[in-house]
Amino acid sequence: MLLSLPIGVEKGSKIKMGSGNNHDNLTAAYIDHTAVIRVEGRGSFKISPPMKQFIHHVIDTRSAERILIDMSDCSGMDSTFMGVLAGIACFIKSKPEFQFKLINLSDKNQKLLITLGVDRVVEYSLSSSGEEQALLQQQTRGTQTLEPEFTTKLEAAKTTLEAHETLVDINPENYDKFKSVLEFLKSDVNTLNHR
Repeated sequence: MLLSLPIGVEKGSKIKMGSGNNHDNLTAAYIDHTAVIRVEGRGSFKISPPMKQFIHHVIDTRSAERILIDMSDCSGMDSTFMGVLAGIACFIKSKPEFQFKLINLSDKNQKLLITLGVDRVVEYSLSSSGEEQALLQQQTRGTQTLEPEFTTKLEAAKTTLEAHETLVDINPENYDKFKSVLEFLKSDVNTLNHR
């Protein structure tokens, strides 16, 4: 199968996605029909938009059949990041031709997923299989920075709101945890919409 990659990206190359912040970054590589994304630092609201955009690009262009997110260098996750993961997992469940999985999850990050109920919808493992480990070890050439396709406060607020609404959808107990956040985000989106 010929992989369709973003413009300027060759098969086997790495794509660097970041928030412009050296602490929270994503690195993506296409290897053997698999999009491998590595979270470096914290899985946060800053890197959630480019991760979501990249994964939707993979799905829209069918540039990979499987999406693996390597969490071995992930020091923690915020609620926006987990909500985006849950939203992606729910979306991909309606597309059986794609696989989506988090691998090398730490005990701490597993507990975070369980706390919000994200473990109910996201496939994950605390380690990686031999085949997954072999993919992670493959050398790739060429690195490219991929920034979010939007820079507006409105789009960032919408992504954060959608992530928290997803957390409530998958686990209604999250409503009490995020009630004030949801109210603030809805107000923020409404205000930004009318500027």
